[in-house]
Amino acid sequence: MKNRFRIETYRIRGLSYEIGLILTLLPILLITVGGITSVNASSNEISCFERGIVDGEDHPFNQRTYNNCGDDYHQGFLEGCMSVEGNTREVCESATDA
Repeated sequence: MKNRFRIETYRIRGLSYEIGLILTLLPILLITVGGITSVNASSNEISCFERGIVDGEDHPFNQRTYNNCGDDYHQGFLEGCMSVEGNTREVCESATDA
């Protein structure tokens, strides 16, 4: 009986430790993941200017998006393109010529 009580006590303590660990790590994970913000270029919730910035940083000029958005997309694309080290306005302007 005494040994069984020790085993049960150990299980409860072990379980309490695991629950405590989970309750400690879960908020850290949620804060970390929740704090990460990104702009999804395919989302309809972002502006044409923001889409242009995303494309200018890492994607080719999107003529279809430009046709839908106009100058806002173009200006965002130029800003995003020029934020890349080594790019000049001339290089970025030539990337928009299709």
